[in-house]
Amino acid sequence: MDTKKIYLLSAVLLAMTIVSGACDRSNVKTLPVSVQKYDSATGKFVTEQMILNPKKTAIIVVDMWNFHWCMTASERVSAMVPRMNGVLSIARELGMQIVWNPSDVVTAYSGYPQYERAVAVEHRQAPQIRQPLSAKFTAPQGACMCGAGIHCIVNYGWDAMHPDLVIGDNDLFSSSTDEIYTLLSERGITDIIYMGVHTNMCVFGKPGAMSSMWSAGFHCMLARDLNDGFSTYDPDKNYTPDTGTAEIDENLQQAGIPNINMGDNFREAGLWKSADPVDYVRFTPWGRFARPYFMEGRTVVTLTAPWLENTEIRYTADGSEPTAKSPLYTKPLTIDSTQTLRAAAFRNGKRVSLPSEAFYVKLPSEIPPQPDVYIDDLPYISNAYTQTTPMCLWYPQKGTSFEGKPLRVRGVTYSHGMGFRAPSSVQYDIKPEYARFVARAGIDDNMLDENHGRFIAKHNSVVFKLFIDGSPAVESPVMRISQEPWRFDVEIPEGSYRINLVCMDAGTRSMLDYGNWIDAGFMIK
Repeated sequence: MDTKKIYLLSAVLLAMTIVSGACDRSNVKTLPVSVQKYDSATGKFVTEQMILNPKKTAIIVVDMWNFHWCMTASERVSAMVPRMNGVLSIARELGMQIVWNPSDVVTAYSGYPQYERAVAVEHRQAPQIRQPLSAKFTAPQGACMCGAGIHCIVNYGWDAMHPDLVIGDNDLFSSSTDEIYTLLSERGITDIIYMGVHTNMCVFGKPGAMSSMWSAGFHCMLARDLNDGFSTYDPDKNYTPDTGTAEIDENLQQAGIPNINMGDNFREAGLWKSADPVDYVRFTPWGRFARPYFMEGRTVVTLTAPWLENTEIRYTADGSEPTAKSPLYTKPLTIDSTQTLRAAAFRNGKRVSLPSEAFYVKLPSEIPPQPDVYIDDLPYISNAYTQTTPMCLWYPQKGTSFEGKPLRVRGVTYSHGMGFRAPSSVQYDIKPEYARFVARAGIDDNMLDENHGRFIAKHNSVVFKLFIDGSPAVESPVMRISQEPWRFDVEIPEGSYRINLVCMDAGTRSMLDYGNWIDAGFMIK
């Protein structure tokens, strides 16, 4: 019987199962799917039908980390999680083997049965049945995916997978080529569907990822709706990270890797009946309140919804929830002030996406001048209680970070300032001749010296506050690793007598909350 007849028969049998009652997914023996391939003879991308045996199919999810040095990249990972959870839930019921490959952080799952089962296998060396997969990736890359503004600085702060991912009891954790080869081959797996980030780097080239399993003889496919490439953002050319991912996916098709839209295939097969939204409108660049996107002057924001066809995107800029009557998104938005954008996709007046939001912060326009009097040259007022119990307060350090290292923020070393561990503060008397307080402030980034801050750079977050005579004067937004220092230039009211500089934790209370007030001090009248 030819493939087309098998496909039609399988589709009819599956449809009969669904019509007769609730579909018992565990009894599905074959699954007809549509895949997109590259026809080298014609130079065109074509859609073909194939039959999957769920019991011989594995899904490998690569590097869905809980953090990335690029905030836009981080949020794009989060945006995939609801759809991924839905797809993987169905795949498990069909009998597909799920393998999580969080590479750098796989040992964070030591003690999980899913990890211990994987490392207990007796490894067999993966053979080289084919030459290593060769793919030419053409998508441009930037320092990060936020675009031409203040770029994010490389660090390896992730220490686990995204916390909202659902892990099944029979899933496996592994990031070793030989280990994954052994686990799959002993289960009779022949087909592998890859998901995760970043497609042109980790999904393609890490141990246990696409290139190595292709070479070992497995039939590899890419989940087109559940991967994200690392590219760039250029709104002037209408080039977004979604554009880059689509280009990278096609590069892999040209190299011989079919693309498969898992969500669409499951829906067409009647396996995914829920109409609940699982996709977000995506922002580029994409900051959040806990990790704001800082801008100088203005920035251009693009909204996309790549897996929501025949929809319109509605947005708000006043913090309210979007409705079908909110402004219609028709072109990139130029914003020049601190604000929250919210967006959702609608079809026929009904919201069909999850509500999403982004937070943008405009830096004060001028970098403050150097003070006439530096705070590190002044005595500060000690808390009365700590004078008798000195270990009760993390005393700020003059002229160094809290750890006694150089004062450094976003790669720049400063000669003057105070190093804090949040939460802590320091008070100074205000002299009559003081006219203004000036300073910059940011997260101390000495931790990046050791392996780019591996496993720890995600954890620090602080807010800097200034009080005059006990009343709040000004504060920074939430500050994260390597962000541009916040700028303070505050007029001191006549008759003021006390100023308090605070480095406050942003809610996580991490022991790594090191913050530096730099070039801080007073301007003389």
